[in-house]
Amino acid sequence: MHIYELLNSIISERKRPLSANLFTEGDRDKLEENEKTIFDLLKNVSSMGTRISNHGIIFLPMFVMTDGSRTFSIDDISEDDYLVLQNLELKKIPLTLRALIADILWSNKKEYKAAKIAAEAYWKIFLLWYKNEDTIGSLDMLRRAVAISVQTKQISLYNEIQDWFNDFANDKATSLEGFFSLRVMELFLEQKNFDVNALSILKVLDELIDSSNDIVTKKEQAYELKTKCLYKLRRKEEATKNNICLADYYINWAEKTFQKDIQGALRAVEFYRKGIMLYRNNGAPGKAEVAHKRLVEIQSKIPKIMVPFSVELDIKGVVNNLKVNMEGLSFEECVMRLTQMFVFEKQEDIKERVLEEFKNHPIEHLFGKRLINAKGQTVLSLPPLDISNLEKDPKLVELHMFQNALGKQKIVGDIWMKNALIVMQDKFDINNRSLVEFLVKDNPIIPNGRERIFQSGLYMFLKGDYYEALHILAPQVENLFRNIARVAGGLTVTLEEDGSSMEKVLRSIFSLPELLDCYDNDILFTFRGLLNEQAGANIRNEIAHGAISENACSTGVCLYFGVAVIKLLSMTSHSCYQILKNSEKLKHYVQPDKDALKVIR
Repeated sequence: MHIYELLNSIISERKRPLSANLFTEGDRDKLEENEKTIFDLLKNVSSMGTRISNHGIIFLPMFVMTDGSRTFSIDDISEDDYLVLQNLELKKIPLTLRALIADILWSNKKEYKAAKIAAEAYWKIFLLWYKNEDTIGSLDMLRRAVAISVQTKQISLYNEIQDWFNDFANDKATSLEGFFSLRVMELFLEQKNFDVNALSILKVLDELIDSSNDIVTKKEQAYELKTKCLYKLRRKEEATKNNICLADYYINWAEKTFQKDIQGALRAVEFYRKGIMLYRNNGAPGKAEVAHKRLVEIQSKIPKIMVPFSVELDIKGVVNNLKVNMEGLSFEECVMRLTQMFVFEKQEDIKERVLEEFKNHPIEHLFGKRLINAKGQTVLSLPPLDISNLEKDPKLVELHMFQNALGKQKIVGDIWMKNALIVMQDKFDINNRSLVEFLVKDNPIIPNGRERIFQSGLYMFLKGDYYEALHILAPQVENLFRNIARVAGGLTVTLEEDGSSMEKVLRSIFSLPELLDCYDNDILFTFRGLLNEQAGANIRNEIAHGAISENACSTGVCLYFGVAVIKLLSMTSHSCYQILKNSEKLKHYVQPDKDALKVIR
């Protein structure tokens, strides 16, 4: 049996998708030896997947494993393999395989002859599948037929396809279920020389808009396509009115969607956001402001209807371990014990934890995260990492690192730091700010003239006045890092065109190469997340805007921040060094038992 005869016997034009499973060893044995290598190559080519859009095609391996291994890829096709594909009599091959091979030769080798074959094959497949009511599969075939015929100026074929579209738009566009009609119209509207006036597309879109009240995505796509049509027809004023109509629909739908459950509320917020942006961009600022005020009302209700995720913990082991480690210590020694328990995490460890979580639980991380503040407002939409290449976007990885570190900081703050501070406050009468003088006296890291304000903040923190303490410590720590950067030779101010200068934003300070070169980058990363990152704690901005609550300052990450400041200052304090050096008790630390912290439920 010859290769072409075999291919036509194992591949049906109506059978989708093309697959390596169609190529069996039994069929391979039917071939002459010199055709078996062709069989093997076509089997590999048939195993690939494709991603087709209106603008092109991407050939993909069918499977990519988390360890980087994959199935056959377009990159595995050698020059000798291309020569084999070029020498095939493509018109003797079944349509689906013919289209794929010809498209590979066109897309990767720019063979015009193959482009003609590919476009014709895709068009025939489309007609066949569309006739059999396979609208989902046929759409990609139509996309490739249109794209290639336009790219290679196959005028007669494109005219044939457009004639089909004319009949479709006039007779079937409004009667078909789903999004097929919208996708087809979108495809043709994107073609540069498509004549919008030749058809009654606007009438079709109006009918789709009127009949899709309860299908939001269908209705919004119909509105958006109508706007494209109107812009193509240079009817800008009507396009603006159409956009405002879409905005009105979003706002009305948001009010229907808003319910006493979190999913309905979050969807309503997103519809309001879309509507407000459309109002602003289409000359309706009054409507935008009214909608924004209503959005703030809805957002304020979100925290009240969010279902908390609660875990009951047994922390007796934690408290007992803290008491043992602080037993018999002076106040200064207890403070130093606190710094011994606190460790600045290494960036590489956080990064490894993030990547491992994505690798081990890809489904959980498929849709990213929406970070919501205490007022129910979204402060950051955190997209997921690309599971096929987790480190492709270093900035996105860094955002996930800040978010991951924040989760651990909250736990450490709420369980270890909070209870350690309670033990100290029960053990000592902290009633004099001179108690913490050893942390700030002659400490070279503290800017000149700031010792007293640091001392006040630390005293309040250790005493338990966390709300007041953080309002002092957060801006002073920011200034501390500015000062380090300045002393290291970094430029911490801007110069405007009018000659005026102002301090650079904190993010810029943390990115100064002079600061990164002279100071521990793990410590900088920690404080950057604590102070200034929306994916982190963002304490500095919460305090600057007066947004942080008193309750928040006595929990989790705020307590972690306060102890981080103490740890930071202890590292450059001569007095702290002497305490550690001279204290025999501090040289012995009892490690907590593995079950010191128990999850009850």
